[in-house]
Amino acid sequence: MSRVHGHLQQFQAMADEHGDRAAGTPGYEAAAQYVEQQLESAGLDSTRQYFTVDDDGEEFETFNIIAETEQGSDEEVIMLGAHLDGVPGGPGINDNASGAAALLEAATVLGAQDTVTNRIRFAWWGAEEFRRPHGSRHHVRDLEEEDELESVLAYVNVDMVASTNPVIGVYDAQAADASMDIPEGSVKIMRFFADYFDARDQPWVATDWDMASDQRPFVRADVPTGGLFTGSGERKSRREADVFGGTAKAPRDPNYHTPQDDLDNVDLETLDIMTGAITHAATTWARDSSSLE
Repeated sequence: MSRVHGHLQQFQAMADEHGDRAAGTPGYEAAAQYVEQQLESAGLDSTRQYFTVDDDGEEFETFNIIAETEQGSDEEVIMLGAHLDGVPGGPGINDNASGAAALLEAATVLGAQDTVTNRIRFAWWGAEEFRRPHGSRHHVRDLEEEDELESVLAYVNVDMVASTNPVIGVYDAQAADASMDIPEGSVKIMRFFADYFDARDQPWVATDWDMASDQRPFVRADVPTGGLFTGSGERKSRREADVFGGTAKAPRDPNYHTPQDDLDNVDLETLDIMTGAITHAATTWARDSSSLE
């Protein structure tokens, strides 16, 4: 069993014990401690970035987990992020233990690298499963207040990367109908992942931007942004079924935001494909960011 599969099993066990991994709950705390322990074992220091969520008049405190390489310039930071929280009442394994686990594997691999030229920052966001992505929004606002936002060369979002009726999706930085202006430079991130998949004869598609997720604050702040995605409740097209297999006209994730989003609701082969792409991005950009310039 690979490490990334093992991470999913651990996240499932935490949800089984606590009921879910929703923000502000014991399950979320357990998931956070697990991530922190894995980062420490990989030689990466992490910090908690606390913030307050106001959800329809109810306030509670939660946090992001931020980890970054010691080496690399503070003025050239590349960020990769995945939300750690799930919806209340379910394990939240595809959404988004899959992204959190893939990101953790990338961080573990990078932690073993000797030479890092560019600083890589990993973020496990809290409180994404609300009407707005609170954790990433808090981080971006903090960067703006500290005049550090311009140091972020790129942000990559990893949200749902193991759907059972999947596509291999790359955020479409050339979309003409996106609900927000896509920052200049985002096409280079898209092209990086497209080249990675093309070099491995792996089919992929350009996928719509879900502006409800953690890329939204970065897009609003005009940070070059990209991401990977295998599907949520939207239905797979006939063309996508021809390319990737699976069932046309059926949801890409049939258990999206339900209590059945458990270990049986993930495709491990798809998870491995996406984890490979994320790890390749982190380790490549740590050495050479020219593909983003």
